[in-house]
Amino acid sequence: MIWWFALATLTLLLAYSYWNTFRPVLRDVEMTIPNKNGLDDLKIVQLSDLHMERQSISPQRMHSLVAAANPDLIVMTGDYLDRYHNIDKCLEYLKEIKRVNPKYGIYMVFGNHDHYLGDQIDEFAEAIEALGCHILRNESRTIDINGTPLTIIGIDDFCLGKSDIAKSYANVPEEGIHLVLAHDPNTVLAMKEDHKADYILSGHFHGGQFNLIPYLHRIMGGFGELPKQDILKGIHVVNGKTLYISEGLGQSGLNVRLRSRPEITVHTLRTGNQAVRTSKVPKVETLAPALETA
Repeated sequence: MIWWFALATLTLLLAYSYWNTFRPVLRDVEMTIPNKNGLDDLKIVQLSDLHMERQSISPQRMHSLVAAANPDLIVMTGDYLDRYHNIDKCLEYLKEIKRVNPKYGIYMVFGNHDHYLGDQIDEFAEAIEALGCHILRNESRTIDINGTPLTIIGIDDFCLGKSDIAKSYANVPEEGIHLVLAHDPNTVLAMKEDHKADYILSGHFHGGQFNLIPYLHRIMGGFGELPKQDILKGIHVVNGKTLYISEGLGQSGLNVRLRSRPEITVHTLRTGNQAVRTSKVPKVETLAPALETA
């Protein structure tokens, strides 16, 4: 009898975990950049870890969710796919996201799974650019936000050793706002003090994805040093740099999520004399209220 009970419990747990993959959260995060000026409520939507191989949210629904946020800028922080035959599928998602038509465009970086394409990643990058999205591979792009320069610094995947931080910063101006896109949050550990970063956006960890055993991430290998310090999701200050880790929209391994939900993040950036920054990380649930979208 106990085996039947265990089997039924496991079945229900997996069913609930699979159901969670269809239940994205639209999460609001407000960030004030201190000692700078010229930025007034810039709304940035971050999408991360779409993982075409295990993606439960349709392209049309993703478009609706992103459009509802009315972003000024869309950024995407890696891990879109890992198989060549899914490039066309990913491009369909990008077409729907592109239809949102944010004022300042769409900027992307690659993650470790994207590099499983090998040399075919160049073909993928060309297809992304052909759609009018910008893929940053250890490079930067400066755009004008009402007279204030915003430099987007795209660092390629740190996990597989594809990152070149020095090259990424080669043409970065001193003035203005510096927004860093880096798929692997551990990138921050390799950044030097003179690598200007007002805000770093990343993904990679999926918020643990299947959190059946508390704190298992502390001992799991392959995710680098930050999870060992319980830096797994949400907003953190690491080595004096403010970092946000998205839980992502897709799944890796199994198409399940437990105590984690697919996430679309809406970052509202502004400048001012003071910023809400703490060395002790608040849980994601303690940030600005999330709008759960069925």
